[in-house]
This record gives sequence, C-alpha cells and structure tokens, in this order.
Amino acid sequence: MLPALFCCWVCHPFSCGQETRVIPRILQLRSHWLKSEKESLRLQEAGITKEVMNSAIAQFCLEIIAKHGEPAPRLCNKDPLTLKMGSYVIELFPNAKFLFMVRDGRATVHSIISRKVTITGFDLASYRQCMQKWNHAIELMHEQCRDIGKERCMMVYYEQLVLHPEEWMRKILKFLDVPWNDAVLHHEEFINKPNGVPLSKVERSSDQVIKPVNLEALSKWVDQIPGDVVHDMANIAPMLSVLGYDPYANPPDYGKPDAWVQDNTSKLKANRMLWESKAKQVLQMDPNPEEENTNNNNNDHSHINKNNEDNAIDNNNNKINKIIPEQQQEEQEEQEQQDLEQEREQEHSQLLQQKQKPKDVITIKQLTSNLNNDKKSNNNNGKQYVGAVEDT
Repeated sequence: MLPALFCCWVCHPFSCGQETRVIPRILQLRSHWLKSEKESLRLQEAGITKEVMNSAIAQFCLEIIAKHGEPAPRLCNKDPLTLKMGSYVIELFPNAKFLFMVRDGRATVHSIISRKVTITGFDLASYRQCMQKWNHAIELMHEQCRDIGKERCMMVYYEQLVLHPEEWMRKILKFLDVPWNDAVLHHEEFINKPNGVPLSKVERSSDQVIKPVNLEALSKWVDQIPGDVVHDMANIAPMLSVLGYDPYANPPDYGKPDAWVQDNTSKLKANRMLWESKAKQVLQMDPNPEEENTNNNNNDHSHINKNNEDNAIDNNNNKINKIIPEQQQEEQEEQEQQDLEQEREQEHSQLLQQKQKPKDVITIKQLTSNLNNDKKSNNNNGKQYVGAVEDT
C-alpha cells in the first residue's frame, strides 16, 4: 500500500485522506458507458453530452475528495488503479499531477493475497492469476504515466522510497512545488491527529502505517510464492523486467538502506509486542489472546506460509471481512448493472417494434442531430487537484 510517509502532509497545504473507493468506480462506470455504442447513443439522446458528463464527474470527484478529509488548498486522492484512467483525469483536472507508486509485483500480490484485499477480477486463491492481473494493470498505468509526461506524472519506486526516505521525499515535494518539512519523515508521530495521518479501520495496511519507516515489508513475499509460479515468473509478469526488477532474484537486492531506516527496523523487531499492541489500540481491535490463538490454529492448514506475528493481524482482518463482505457487494452491484442493461435493451426493442408514429412528431434522433450541429466544444476549467496513485 502507499507508504504513510507520503500521505503525511503535516504543515503542508494538502488533504490526503483514506481511500474513497467510489472515485475509481465512477471513472470506470463512465468508461463502460462509452464503450457501449447503444449506451452512448442513449446518453446523447437524453442530452447528456460529453461536456455535461465531464462536468458532473469532476464535481462529484471534487466533492468526495474535498469533504472526506481535512480542508486544504490542494487536494489529494490515493485510490488504487485511478491512473488507469489518467488521461481522462487530466482532461477533468488540467492542473493535476500524478505520483505513480511502483512496487515489486511479487510483493504487491503477496500483500493482496495474505491480507485478503478484495480487488475485482483478482482470484485470491491463485498467485499465478493475481500476478497476471497485476501485470495487466501495471502495464496500463505505466503507459498512461508515460503518455501524460514526466512533468505531470512522476514514477516513484516503493523500495527506494523505503530505503532512502529523505532523498525521495525531497524529489516528491519538489515535483509538487511544495517546500521541505522534516515532519514527512516521522509520520508515526501524527497518526489520527489534526492535519496528520488519518487511518481507516478497514484498510488492510493500517497496522503497518502506525510504525516508523522500516524494511520489514520489502521481503515478506520471499519463499511464499508457489514454485511453479516462481519458475515461470518472467513469462507471467514481463512488466517486472520492464520496471527494472529481476524476475529470477529470490530475494532481490533492492539496495542498502539509510542507517536510520535500518535502526528503525532493529527497534521494531526488538519491541514487536509493543507495536502489535499499539496497532490494536489505534485500530480499536479486541486484543483477546485466547481468541487469536484459536484463529491462528485454524489457519495452520493455509497454503500460504505466514509467520506468527502476521497471523494475529490477518485474523483480525478476517473478522472485518465477515462484517463487510466487500467482494459479495461488488458482485451484486455488477449483477444489478447487467440486469439494468438488459431491461433497457428490452425497452429499446419494444419501441422499435411500434409500427405507427405520428407524422407531426420530431423524433429524438432528429432533434439530437439538429442540436449537435449548433454545439461547440469547450474545455473543462482546471481545479487544484493532486492525484496520488498507488500500487496496492
């Protein structure tokens, strides 16, 4: 997930709250509408032109981003995969900039599977399928970032940001035309404080965000991926090589960390129980050791090998999954959308079967054609908006 040191805009004119989830969906919905010739025609006949659509979506996104976090002159959104529609976002917000967070796909997929992060289309029972899905998504976002240009889209490697936080945070703030502030290196001091780092209880990485910058997440995936997938990795995920990762290195050599980051990691390992307790306190989890031990025993037969400290976190996430069955909700929404589409097609077919039409009535198509001849295209005014796109 997106490291908290990026999200911590203490003393900076930014508002970057939790993932909204709804912004990528409204952008994808618009994309689905335009891909359907029939739906595009219906929208045109209803008077919903490109200008009307863009204005409505821009206002919707601004309303969500501006009001779900702290008020600020510059707005930030960190929903995953938004960069897949990057060119369209730039069309809506000409002043926007993107931070494209790139991470080793093997680590990303292991995080998704081990933390049971529900993403439409990802089969959490298959490392191979998830790696293929990651490859496709990252390829689209890489192309979008390249097309948008370096002046508007900056690629940031997660591993280098963790290894050398100050160096990369200085680059990021310079890219965003924001002055330097040491607070961005110590995000853990501002968790859930005013103008600090707001945490969601259901975001899977929140238990990690409360910790200072450390190296633990870099190599958790090593020895966790099935052997056949490791053997075929170069073919399954060619974008690893494109991005500069060695698909055959297990573990890879990401580089040497700054001394203070290594020191943070050593202190975390020495005080692990303290940080686990702090995570439960911040996220308001129920620290019941007996219940955790029971859940851990149930997970012993999982095909994914996890260490003991991760089991407690993942089992608490399982409780959240029972309360909020996100995947079921997404499937239900998709089914409802398909049913609605089918009903509309039936209505359209019934209208076409009508044999008589009054002679003095102007059809919708004729009216639309006349209106289109009088319309002039114009660009949507820019908003102060910073798009922060992360790799999960």
